[in-house]
Amino acid sequence: MRNFLETPPNIDFLKLKKKAYILSTVLIILSIGVIFVKGFNLGLDFTGGTSIQVKFKEPVTSGDIRLALETVGLGDAMIQEVGTGNVEYEIRVSIKKGSSSDVAVKVKKALDQKFKDKYEIRKIEFIGSVVGEELRKASVYSIIAVMIAILIYVGYRFEPIFAIAAVVPLFHDAILTLGFFALLGLEVNLSVIAAILTVLGYSLNDTIIVFDRIRENLRLRGRKNLVLLINQSINENLSRTIITSGTTLFSVIALYLFGGESLKNFSLALIIGIIFGTYSSIYVAAPLVIELENYIKKKKMASAKA
Repeated sequence: MRNFLETPPNIDFLKLKKKAYILSTVLIILSIGVIFVKGFNLGLDFTGGTSIQVKFKEPVTSGDIRLALETVGLGDAMIQEVGTGNVEYEIRVSIKKGSSSDVAVKVKKALDQKFKDKYEIRKIEFIGSVVGEELRKASVYSIIAVMIAILIYVGYRFEPIFAIAAVVPLFHDAILTLGFFALLGLEVNLSVIAAILTVLGYSLNDTIIVFDRIRENLRLRGRKNLVLLINQSINENLSRTIITSGTTLFSVIALYLFGGESLKNFSLALIIGIIFGTYSSIYVAAPLVIELENYIKKKKMASAKA
């Protein structure tokens, strides 16, 4: 392991760039197709639903509440602690499960069976679809704003071709993650959007580090053999990429396995995003620099001949 960390390997990553292009293109087309055909299983944050705030006389866990709700078909409800002490919780149920009055009756029945008179319902609220529509728009705007900010930052920090090569993989990672959720019918809520935005930042960080090494090597060796230079730059950062991605992935897998029902989709989005983000920083972002560089050279040569 020590030799691997101290001496960069000499793997020809760019030899597979055409296969990577084909793979990414197929996955993106399939993801977009699934999204348009199946659509998203939108959560309560986007569709509206019922929020019930419950206070218990003794400390309980969200797992205890979920077990009770499973008896009335509401085991997939969002359960969040309010305050501290494990005595007050908010139960959020999607509008798909019924009207507020129906949901309230089911929740009361479940809690009566499990906790009897050791609780009180403090507040019942209906979250309208108008709020959900606003949240959907805000989620889309936030992702677009992130892309634009990254484009400006990388273009200023490096070169315009690096900015384009950095942003395209982010679309790649976001679309593939959303396509995976649409394919499996998993619920998309604000926590999943937060996970996707986190993944975009993670993917960009890995890409920027590779680009930084490419820029350093460009200053030392020039642009004469760009393919060899970029391959070398990826290899020089490979140990860092493996260690960072590996440790992060292990942590998120643990969160998925042991973090509880409410964190499953959030952690799954992170797992998918980290895998695709690591892949795209090597096989999408770096090869795009070469393609854009070649395109600019051809355009300059055509202009010179004209």
